[in-house]
Order: sequence, then C-alpha cells, then structure tokens
Amino acid sequence: MVALIIAWGFIWTPLRGGATELDGAVAEKQQLLATLQRLEALGGPMPASVNAAATQSLVLLVDQTHRAHGLTGSLSRTQPDGTDGIRVTFQAASFDSLVNWLVALQRSYGVVVESANFSGSRQAGFVSATLVLRRS
Repeated sequence: MVALIIAWGFIWTPLRGGATELDGAVAEKQQLLATLQRLEALGGPMPASVNAAATQSLVLLVDQTHRAHGLTGSLSRTQPDGTDGIRVTFQAASFDSLVNWLVALQRSYGVVVESANFSGSRQAGFVSATLVLRRS
C-alpha cells in the first residue's frame, strides 16, 4: 500500500501535471499558427508601386515605423543582417501591435519577415520576439 501511495505521489502526479502543461503549450502554439496563417492570407500580393520611403535604410525604417504602431520602449536591439536585412529584438511587446506593424511594413515598404522567434510573457498579450526582416 505504501509503495502505491509513493508511486502515486512521486511518479503519476508529476507526469500528469507535465502532460497538462504540455497540452496547454501545444494549444497556444496552434492558436499562434492559425493567427499567422490568417495574417499571411490577408497580406495578399505586394503592391506594384511601393512608396518612395521604401528606398531608405531598414534601420531608419524600423526606427520610424515601430513607434507609430505602439511599440515604443519594447524595441531592444537592431542589427543589420546582410545588405538588405535587419535583425530586430523586442521585449514585452504587444503581440497585436507587433503583427500590425509587420503587416504595415510588408504592405507599405515591401519588407517581409524572413524568420521569427516568439516567446510568451507573463503578461497576457505580450511577447518577446526576434525577427529577421528583409526587403522583397
């Protein structure tokens, strides 16, 4: 009987708790994937004429546009990535504002997300993200 209680307390309960935690993480990732797929579908084809500001450097473009989308204070690092790319890092950024900013960059300036890495935050709706942006 003691062995059964020990097995229940030290083996079964932690395994069950870990499985529940993993199920929640999978559901969160599936929701994020669905959101990104919807946003990709909204993006559509690039406009034939991208405005004149598209010729400015990505460093300046990122610096000017992230503020207009409510991301002031969350941009922690920018680093050039080749001749036509930039790596940007955000800390505790609003996920909705970040996605709206990325959509605006693509539609207005022809800047696409080459790679993205998101991690959740303790505060709901906020993420930390590292993105590689590139002109298309």
